Amino acid sequence: MRQFKLLALVPAMFLAACGGDDKQVVEQKATPGSVIYSYPADGQADVSPAADIVLRFSSAITEAEGELQSKINLESGGNNIDFRVEKIDGGKSLKLTTEGAFNTGADYSITFNEPLLAEGGRVIDTPNSVGEPGVQFQTRGSFSGIASDVNTQDDFKIAWSAPSLNNQGAEYFEAMDFSTFRIAMTQPIHPEWQKLGGSIELLGENGEPVHATVLVKGNRITVDPCVETADICGSKQDTLNAGETYTLKLSNLASLTKDPENEDERFERSFSITPKDTGSTVVLQQSAVDSNQGMITSTLNGQAINSVTLNSVLQGEAGPSQQGGDLFAELAPNSPDMDTDDVLLRIPKGSVLTSTSLDVLVGGKVPVTVATADGEPVGPLQTTGDIKVTMLSDATGYMRSNPYTDELDAPRHLTLFMDVSMNTEEAQPNAALSQDLMSVQLRGIAEVIDGILTIDAVGMVEPGLLGQEFTDSTIAFHLEADTNVDSALDAEDIWKRERDTTPPKLVSWMPGDKENAIPKTRQSIQRPGDPVILFFDEPLDPDSIAEGVSLLADGSPLKVGDGLNADLDGTALTLNPEGGLKPGVQYKVSAPGLTDLAGNSYASTGDDLSFSLDGERDGAADAPPLALTTYPGYPCETTHDAIELKLEGGTHGQCWDAAPNGEAGDVLPLSEMPADRPITVVFSQPMNLDSIQSGKDGTFIVEKVDADKNRIETEHDDGFVSGRLEKNNQRIRFYPDEPWEEDEFYRYTMKVNRSSEESKPDDSCKEPYGSICGTNDLPLKTDLLEGLSGGGEGDNSMIIYFKGVPSQDSVFTALRNLPVRDTNADFQIDCESNDDPDCLEPFSHTYLDPSVATEADQASGWLPSANSTKLRVKNNEATFITELTKLDARVGCETDKNCPKDKFIYQTYALNTEVVGPGIWTDPETGEEQEGILVNLYPTQLATSSINTYVKLLGNQVQVPTNTQIIRMRYSEDPDCKDQSDDCPRNRLIPGAIVTGDEGQPVFKTKAELMLDAPDMEITADGEHDLYATTFHFDLVGDVTFFDDGRMQIEQRNKNVVNINVEAKPLGLPIKLPLEILPGGTYLNFISNPVKDLPAQYQEQVAQ
Repeated sequence: MRQFKLLALVPAMFLAACGGDDKQVVEQKATPGSVIYSYPADGQADVSPAADIVLRFSSAITEAEGELQSKINLESGGNNIDFRVEKIDGGKSLKLTTEGAFNTGADYSITFNEPLLAEGGRVIDTPNSVGEPGVQFQTRGSFSGIASDVNTQDDFKIAWSAPSLNNQGAEYFEAMDFSTFRIAMTQPIHPEWQKLGGSIELLGENGEPVHATVLVKGNRITVDPCVETADICGSKQDTLNAGETYTLKLSNLASLTKDPENEDERFERSFSITPKDTGSTVVLQQSAVDSNQGMITSTLNGQAINSVTLNSVLQGEAGPSQQGGDLFAELAPNSPDMDTDDVLLRIPKGSVLTSTSLDVLVGGKVPVTVATADGEPVGPLQTTGDIKVTMLSDATGYMRSNPYTDELDAPRHLTLFMDVSMNTEEAQPNAALSQDLMSVQLRGIAEVIDGILTIDAVGMVEPGLLGQEFTDSTIAFHLEADTNVDSALDAEDIWKRERDTTPPKLVSWMPGDKENAIPKTRQSIQRPGDPVILFFDEPLDPDSIAEGVSLLADGSPLKVGDGLNADLDGTALTLNPEGGLKPGVQYKVSAPGLTDLAGNSYASTGDDLSFSLDGERDGAADAPPLALTTYPGYPCETTHDAIELKLEGGTHGQCWDAAPNGEAGDVLPLSEMPADRPITVVFSQPMNLDSIQSGKDGTFIVEKVDADKNRIETEHDDGFVSGRLEKNNQRIRFYPDEPWEEDEFYRYTMKVNRSSEESKPDDSCKEPYGSICGTNDLPLKTDLLEGLSGGGEGDNSMIIYFKGVPSQDSVFTALRNLPVRDTNADFQIDCESNDDPDCLEPFSHTYLDPSVATEADQASGWLPSANSTKLRVKNNEATFITELTKLDARVGCETDKNCPKDKFIYQTYALNTEVVGPGIWTDPETGEEQEGILVNLYPTQLATSSINTYVKLLGNQVQVPTNTQIIRMRYSEDPDCKDQSDDCPRNRLIPGAIVTGDEGQPVFKTKAELMLDAPDMEITADGEHDLYATTFHFDLVGDVTFFDDGRMQIEQRNKNVVNINVEAKPLGLPIKLPLEILPGGTYLNFISNPVKDLPAQYQEQVAQ
């Protein structure tokens, strides 16, 4: 009976609560007018730096946009900020857009220098809701990982909570029996907070645990009390007991930016909560209205309603995608315990909004095509399929009286907090976008118009993309709900019928099925340190992970928390065993206990999740590890005396090499480092992470220096840079506590102090560590250009200087190569004969019949596999340098034999790139221009395996093994002096571009200028050779493929003939050996990093 009476009063209650009437007759008011809405709201925290400002008024503004710019003041820290003004909805709303993004972690204020003029002679003064006059808001902390930018306060504590746990603040509203508790901390919570002894609990009156969904990501925490029957979470039965006292207990939580070993810096707090009675509630069906292809726009910001557009560098402006669907909101309009007239609401966990499909483009310009198997035609245009947003917890909030004005007809303000999961229908974009977004805030207005509860709201999301950049999207929500009695009854009935009964399905996984994955080499490119990632079609219940999944290693199960690390983000479940995956071990993922949010179990019987890593079990590489890329910097030990920081642009000396007349390579430029990026080093082999120790007494040291290369010491600062060192099996990243300062100099040192060339293991790889070492107990090799066994013992540290510069909008993207052979990077092929299919690294190349080669000079026969090069001696002839006598010569075998499989070298390397964005690519050879996405390459070094060349000399077969060779990528010449000087400095990155290929597929093009060194080449009778810093170039082109696990593959093959003329003196006789690489003879293959990561270890550096 009470429910019937409540429903009968629904329309009247909403008219009273939300303003308006059925006929929407509003009397004209005398002056003054008022602001009735703002985005951000007054007092709002954690606002996106990319946000536009929206002001809505009771009456339309009559002044010109230019006049308004002088009357409205936007200020931060005492500084005025320029902006543009755009009138929306006939002047009833204004949108203020700044030239650039707001600063992170900063306070902003909007005031009026003088009243604004509105219709009817009204004047509108500075608005105010709480606190100081004007609209004040605070932007969120940075996503960069730099402590001072990430943290919004120095102390690790609660920044805000909803409902308020301390009964204060602009967001204060009371805890109710259906509340979800959301907390924002001042610093990000350590991702391994549980492993470090932390806990988050909701306890009953007698200290018993209360079942709740606990979500933690970044600086956000959500605790959603939930009945144990999953499919009725968020229903009317899902409430706490009103009037009963509960305790929300946060214990021993570690901050990511504090020393995790210092328990004095942990957060510990308990809150007593006595929820109030919501009273009888009603369910309204809120529908997201279609924008009619963008024709219907928001009255708040002028944007197409319920449309999603992602702004990014990697994908450009992706959208709009039209959001649709219904949300069932439970409202409590007449709580008996409320002291205010707030209308509380919640939208149940598991609710879904669906958006229409989008085309996937690189940088908004170049179409991405669906990956196809080798030999098949180019696939169709990649689309996202439907985009889903799923509530991970009950979305909760309130509608309250307008805080800016006392006018009775002013719309109510809506505040709604949501934790959502994003995913897409199609596999590749699902892997690229799938993630959780915590405490998304909607700020809007609510009115009843002709019996329809109408909500207009603005919200922002900032999803990560491909694990490489953060995008942003402003969404103008427009929802409508019929408030009549029948509609409310129908809504509750429909919601009850629409329970989720469909089990989760696996969409894709990494590394992927050995038989059906594209490409089929996916398991071969899995490396130690790489995680296993399962991508599903809907979010999973986090409580099902611990007992629901295991990783079998040779049949022995590794459980979550007992040898297996796990992380759930969106619809992606990431797994990585302690110490990383190992070569030669047979792995299988078993996940019979995983469930979705509604409790439906994953049926895994049809999914074979078995895999193994190439390589020998427990087979340590018989060669030292290399730094494949150093960011910033070039990965070699340099001539320190030649480093000059004072010069314009700066120089970093030359790499030490073995050239007989002194260093032969280019003078390297001083690298620049954007303020908000970490130092990143990628290694060729798994590293002994214990040997990589930060701080002044460690093996990884970061210092601030002056222009004379002296560490800067002051009374309060010893010049050692403190920060956080993140360590993975083959990569480290150092995040400084403070951003790199503009025009200031720094250096980082990777210590190497070899005890002996013959010592294995090296003494410096034992505690206390004197060197950074691999798991094979060999120190990092910093001077490979002096030879694999060159450089001598003692101090061989790699020291890299760099200069701080402002942050930039381009996207840093790291790539790596994954060779089919020499997978352990010891520069040897573990195969006695290339005709042995059962050896550890068998020959696996494609054969092209020379008779069907498309060009006479095209590489044919056995073609290079990924990351290999096919060499030959031109015309199989060498000559004496001083005579025309021709000598038989051949690569791979003696000159009277045939060895088509023995003509390959295999490369080990990684590559850093900078994705700049749309632009015009000019082919350096033809001058042809093409629109595309500009991508700059950071030069680095490539190491190769050895190859034998044979020359018939004086009747003898003279063997010339190259041993390990090094290819140096060269910086490009300064365009300001290119073609004008013979001594033009090389101080620019290598330009390249992703463009549309002939068949509509994305293609990458570049020209790479290179040098080749063979310091360990063996010439008979200790003869000399000149293969040091020998110059050549590659004109490279190849397809860009996007895997269904989110990774990107770039293939590169040379288009030009490469001639490398070697002069040598075997037996003291000078000969000229013309080596040649035909077009297509080099095949480079780059893979981007996994889209999800589980670093093996976090460590805090404390400078002392």
